[in-house]
Amino acid sequence: MQTKTPKVSAWLPWLAAAALVAMPDAHAAGTALPGDRGRPFDGIFPVVAGPPRPREALHLAPAIPLELAVKAARAVSEACPQYPLGVAVTDAEGVAKLIYVPDRSESWHGYSAVRKAYTAVTFGADSSAVMQRTRQEPEVAARVKADPNLQAFSGALLIRSGGKVLGAIAVSGAEPGGHDEECARAGMAVISKELTANAGISR
Repeated sequence: MQTKTPKVSAWLPWLAAAALVAMPDAHAAGTALPGDRGRPFDGIFPVVAGPPRPREALHLAPAIPLELAVKAARAVSEACPQYPLGVAVTDAEGVAKLIYVPDRSESWHGYSAVRKAYTAVTFGADSSAVMQRTRQEPEVAARVKADPNLQAFSGALLIRSGGKVLGAIAVSGAEPGGHDEECARAGMAVISKELTANAGISR
């Protein structure tokens, strides 16, 4: 008696569903920044859609409002117009809230600034302090080297309000002379003034 083999097309919806479950998480693998889930399906949208994915619970880490982040980034640009810099503001988990690259600046400075800010919130300290720790503590240096998104260069400042971390603001590209942290402080001054006036704000 001959066994009837199901057509391949009958299995496609199930295969698509399995692919959704097995979709790699780039952040879990340590290759992506916080909030980035990587590229699903290797960048190719599936021909046969699987079952609808359930709506995920919304998770928002403490952060300053976007409007304030924009004001701070502009303050950095206005205070340091002579440098081809990039500015980034992240939330308390290091997820980028804003990447600001002024005209005549190279775009990679925006990514570099995000990594500095992520480093600051990861270690709970300004990135210049983390930089010093890498020179004095081998285990810290090893941790930074092991994570491609940690960048222990000066230029990122923690944003705090009422003892609570709300993220970080970082600058990359204020060269020559290493003025990244100096320029970041221009943005932090705007943030601090607003946070003091509003007794702490978060999204």
